[in-house]
Amino acid sequence: MSFKRKTPRPAAASPSTTLLSTGVPSLDDILGGGLPLSCSLVLTAPDLHSEYGELVQKYFVAQGLAAQQSVIVVGDCGAQWVGECMWLPANANAQTVEDNEEAGTSSGEKIKIAWRYEQMKPFQTTVADPSTSSTAATVDACRAFDLTTRIPASVVDEALFSQRVSVVPIDGEGDGPSTNRVLARLEQVLAGATDAPMRVCVPGLGSPRWGDLSAQDILRFLHSLRALLRRHPHACASVSLAAEWSLDSAGWYQKLGWVSDGAITMSAFTANPALAAAFPAHHGLLQIHTLPAPTALVPASDRFSTLRGTAAVGGGENNLGFKCTRKRLVFETVHLGVEGGVGERRTSAPAAASELAANKLASSTNTPRVGAAVEVEVEGAVAVEPAAEPAPPTPGKKSRKRVGFQSDRPEVYDF
Repeated sequence: MSFKRKTPRPAAASPSTTLLSTGVPSLDDILGGGLPLSCSLVLTAPDLHSEYGELVQKYFVAQGLAAQQSVIVVGDCGAQWVGECMWLPANANAQTVEDNEEAGTSSGEKIKIAWRYEQMKPFQTTVADPSTSSTAATVDACRAFDLTTRIPASVVDEALFSQRVSVVPIDGEGDGPSTNRVLARLEQVLAGATDAPMRVCVPGLGSPRWGDLSAQDILRFLHSLRALLRRHPHACASVSLAAEWSLDSAGWYQKLGWVSDGAITMSAFTANPALAAAFPAHHGLLQIHTLPAPTALVPASDRFSTLRGTAAVGGGENNLGFKCTRKRLVFETVHLGVEGGVGERRTSAPAAASELAANKLASSTNTPRVGAAVEVEVEGAVAVEPAAEPAPPTPGKKSRKRVGFQSDRPEVYDF
């Protein structure tokens, strides 16, 4: 009888599930390899001073244009909004060198460390580019976009002329909520399209351009959008809520998870200086509410995600955060640094040690000791004479270390 070690499969999901990359490799890993077709993803960013949710939406559209896929953008100024997306760097080699410089390392520099650690892999807080992995057949290769490079106008004009980019206006001044009219137009576009993969991008849902919407209108729109994607399984949708609709009140995040396949929140540190000081290397935290699972009861991310840490044996979900450098957006694990910093140096003894020294001084001078006395009474026990005080140690012998026990704080031991 032989035993074979069980290893995870290389594929991120079943072969029948087509995954579309979001344009951010680390976000694809969190979703289990990418956003599956016939699924919707909702992003909330409650910070009023930043637009990280809209930044992820631009990655989503730029990835679709780079992969020659059809994209539907909902908005009155959709063509102008697409022109503000990021694009591929002009020189890939220069991009690699600049990324190394941002990380503080160079290709020819070798860090001097102990010999026993030289064979260990370097500590990584995020994932590598999945375009070189074995799952590139089921996931469209994620491009390495540069935030300092804007999409050329010729690319946008060619996509609009070939109808690879369709713009659906909002029209928030008609009868009834604008979400009903947007859903009707989306159904017309999806019904007349081919079976090629399509991306639906809805940036800023609930903003003033949508008119006067209520919470019921937003929930009804997200639920109807998910039902529309089920009827047209060749498309997927990414929706970002406006900042005023991204606050968690009365279980709002839980409701968003019920009406969508995936829901995540990007909470920036700009509104909380204390968190910004505690995590200087990050710009916010990522909270996961629900993840897509179109063909299974459990999301694929629970088994194949590297950042979440649930794929490893005995692993648990890690704390996730994000940072936006000069050239890219990265989701990674968050780890606390050394308490007080690496340059911390104590110049005085702790309070518990000072109290122990005071008790020792009181015993040598026959003065009352500090702290409450503890008396123990046992029923039916024979009275025993109290033990005599221990004799002082002789000058020639080395005294043993004593342990001071404080009755008011029994969990503290000072040596």
